[in-house]
Amino acid sequence: MIRRIILGFLLGTAIGNLIAWFFGSYVSSMLVARMGSVPAAILVQSLVSGLYGSFALTGTLFYDIEQWSLTRSSVMHFLVIAVLYVPAAMLLGWAGSAVEILIVEGILLVACFIIWLVIYLRYKREVRSLNEMLNKSFLQKEERL
Repeated sequence: MIRRIILGFLLGTAIGNLIAWFFGSYVSSMLVARMGSVPAAILVQSLVSGLYGSFALTGTLFYDIEQWSLTRSSVMHFLVIAVLYVPAAMLLGWAGSAVEILIVEGILLVACFIIWLVIYLRYKREVRSLNEMLNKSFLQKEERL
């Protein structure tokens, strides 16, 4: 788990700063004004992005709970990252209005659904393959008798 937290922090920091750079500035002007300087704003952005990444990656532990369905694990993981996005976006100036936050949450929902669908189809294929192997093994045992 410590490994996931550290990896999530590093990935979150990198992704958060890359997204900020992609949208035209390394940090939002609102964050610079709030922090008083660009270096302080970069530090806060890096820390918040890293923490967000840590929670997002650690949230994948929901998938390790064997009693939970893929849907339940996915919903819980989505709720963690969706709920934590709001304070991060407001603090860092990633979104300036409720409408922008809702748009990003909608994009996040679509992305999570696509990820869920890919995982579901992969598991479905694995289960089919395992069932075929079991049936083949069972039929071979019957033929020997």
